[in-house]
Amino acid sequence: MEKNAPRRPRRYLRSRITRKLILDTALDVFLNEGYAKTTIAKISQQANVGYGTVYSHFKGKDDILNKVVDNVLDEFYNLLEVPFSPKTLEEARSAYFELVLTSFRLSEQHRPIMRVYQEALGQSPSIAAHWHSIIDQFIKSSAKSFAYSQEKKLADEFDIQTVAKAYILLVDRFIWEVVNENESDLEHIASIIINMLFNGYFNGGGRVKK
Repeated sequence: MEKNAPRRPRRYLRSRITRKLILDTALDVFLNEGYAKTTIAKISQQANVGYGTVYSHFKGKDDILNKVVDNVLDEFYNLLEVPFSPKTLEEARSAYFELVLTSFRLSEQHRPIMRVYQEALGQSPSIAAHWHSIIDQFIKSSAKSFAYSQEKKLADEFDIQTVAKAYILLVDRFIWEVVNENESDLEHIASIIINMLFNGYFNGGGRVKK
C-alpha cells in the first residue's frame, strides 16, 4: 500500500488562504480607489482581516501592489521561459513577432491594473524599481536570443547588450501606449517593431557593428 503524500500543516494552509484573500481584495481596492487612495486600512477592512495580519504577510502597500501585478501578469514572465531556437531567419522573425504581440495583448487585457501600476510608477521608488527589474529580465533574455542568432549566423555582429536594451525599451514604451489607449492596432505596431529589428531602419544598409 502506497504511503499518502505528506500533508501541509493546517496553519500553513490557513496562511496561504489568508494571503490570497488579501491579494484578491487588494486588487479590487486598487481598481476602485487607484494607487494613491488605497491604504492598508481599506484592504484589511474589506478583506475582514486584522490590520496587523496584512503586515504579517506583506511589507506594505507597494509590496502588495507588486505581488498583485506579478500574479495578474504572470503570463509576462512565462514569455521569458519560451525556448528560442529558430533554424531560419523567418522562424526567428515569427518568434519575435509573437512575443511582442503577446506582450501588447496582455497589456490590453490587463489595462485596468496596469493603469493603477502606471500611477504608482510615478509616485513610488520601490514600484519603479520592481518594474525596472522586470525590464532587466527581458533585456537579459533578449540578449541571450540575440547571441544565439549571431552564433547560428542568423544575424550580423552587433553590440548585443545595447541592441537588446533598445529593443526592450521600445516595446516597453509601446506597452504603455497600449495601456493608455493611444494605440489600438496591436499587430501593426508589432510588425513595425519587428521590421525595424530585422530589416534595419535603412533597409539594413550600412549596418553599424559597434
